[in-house]
Amino acid sequence: MELQSLLQAAESAPPDSRIEWRDRIAAHGPLAIEGVRPWLASGSLAAFAIRVIERAGLDGEAELAAKALRAARKHIPEGVEGDIDWALLRLRTAARQRSAPTPVIVAAPAPSRPLRRSVALGTGVARRRTR
Repeated sequence: MELQSLLQAAESAPPDSRIEWRDRIAAHGPLAIEGVRPWLASGSLAAFAIRVIERAGLDGEAELAAKALRAARKHIPEGVEGDIDWALLRLRTAARQRSAPTPVIVAAPAPSRPLRRSVALGTGVARRRTR
């Protein structure tokens, strides 16, 4: 489906099933963000728009998504401020995880031959020498 059709379907979907359209819309990246941006001012569509923008951000458009969400703070309906904070936190966390260096685990080299023990294994007591 093309983006415009997806947007129309999501807009007319009942609120309890609208989320099913999120990933298909978000897959359109920057166009999806711009497509749902006007919905951020809508009492019935703002929460869904935030989730589409957040998903598009996680899928590679983090900078544009964060910019759109921060700009929306001025125009959002009451009650979705926490949704924007949540989405921005998820975008920041994902960005940190991508930029964090992968720890290098260095293992000690294996001995070239078995170690010689002076104590019998399992006894915890050294063998006595008899004269």
